[in-house]
Amino acid sequence: MKTVNPTPQNPPVLYLVDEGVAIISFNRPDKLNALTPDMLKSFFEHVDIAAQDTAVRVILITGEGRGFSAGLDLSVIGTGVSKTTALTRPTPPTKQWGDDIGPGLGRYFGQGWNALITSRKPTIAAVNGAAFGWGFILSVHCDIRFAGESALFNATFARLGVPAEKGIGWLLPRLIGIARAADLLYTARRFDGREAERLGLVNQCLPDAELMPHALAYAKQIAHNAAPRSLAAIKAQIWSAGDDCYDEAFRAADHEQDLAVQTQDFLEGIASLREKRRPKFKAA
Repeated sequence: MKTVNPTPQNPPVLYLVDEGVAIISFNRPDKLNALTPDMLKSFFEHVDIAAQDTAVRVILITGEGRGFSAGLDLSVIGTGVSKTTALTRPTPPTKQWGDDIGPGLGRYFGQGWNALITSRKPTIAAVNGAAFGWGFILSVHCDIRFAGESALFNATFARLGVPAEKGIGWLLPRLIGIARAADLLYTARRFDGREAERLGLVNQCLPDAELMPHALAYAKQIAHNAAPRSLAAIKAQIWSAGDDCYDEAFRAADHEQDLAVQTQDFLEGIASLREKRRPKFKAA
């Protein structure tokens, strides 16, 4: 395990890498990790760092203390920073890790909040407490979600007199269906980790003490056993699902298959299965 940014003493976002898993933690526990512009900027900088680091196979997002993120710190409003401009993601590198892998997601997802989707690496949210507003949105942008029993979710937008923000009105129905998404967005009600599991919003709800050990072990299992090239291609296939017709998706998968069987990773995958050992995949 290596800590990447040990200074300053109280950074708004913590970042470390543990056996191929980049753990990005919101670090404002006294405010339930309510988001400020500087905090968001740091968060997306670290998402980009993890996305470009060939030693990182999986990205795990969580929050320090009792909250995942309580959303945008409303004290920001009225200080000359609007909700629309509160987040300006740093411009990502022109050359992205994995640009040569799989069908790119650029035509489906642009910049900004889609960094967790376009990273080409699996992203997992470990929701350990309040995930409200923009915190709720960031968790939904991850590929996989685990929640603790004390987790609380809230799509607060209707109560604040604003629309479903940052693409959540597009993402949420694709995850849990139109009727369930409408319920959560229309009522702006709070619901816990167990209900999130019943709705299909989270993959699993766990006792609080088991949340991070489970999420980290799950992320490491992927990091240790899955080829990064395959993960990037599969992630692109998953996130573009429903936007291409079946025939286009089938042809794209066949094309990726033709490329994959020519790689060392394919030979290593076959050898590791035959030899009953952990595969030693290259970064890409």
